[in-house]
Amino acid sequence: MRFALSVAALMAAAPAGALADCNHPEALRPGDSTAASGAGGAVECYQVALQAGEPVSIAIDSPRNDVVFAVFAPGWRTSCDAAGDCDVAGDQLGDDAVTRWADTAPATGSYLIVIDTSRSDADYRLSVELR
Repeated sequence: MRFALSVAALMAAAPAGALADCNHPEALRPGDSTAASGAGGAVECYQVALQAGEPVSIAIDSPRNDVVFAVFAPGWRTSCDAAGDCDVAGDQLGDDAVTRWADTAPATGSYLIVIDTSRSDADYRLSVELR
């Protein structure tokens, strides 16, 4: 399945300086977790390298469970302009607004995690674990 996610609408309320650069997502390793403050309308991107067949679990926790994410398989592409409007193209794994995702990596490569804080300005914690 090819999925193009336009995050421009999600970020309409956020100032351009508060947006993460999805053209250069921060790298995480399995076992890592990261904590950040939601910017209310911002989209943040992370990537994690996985081997085909590895069982992985990704979770995001926020006080009201209103920070969500989507996961894209290796081969994803992002394009963000100077205003912070981004498009993500690639094969999306699972639904596009989840707080938990677990599966076996279908391919070896870099997986993209796109976090949507448009419903919240709360802090959140993202964790990536091998099961």
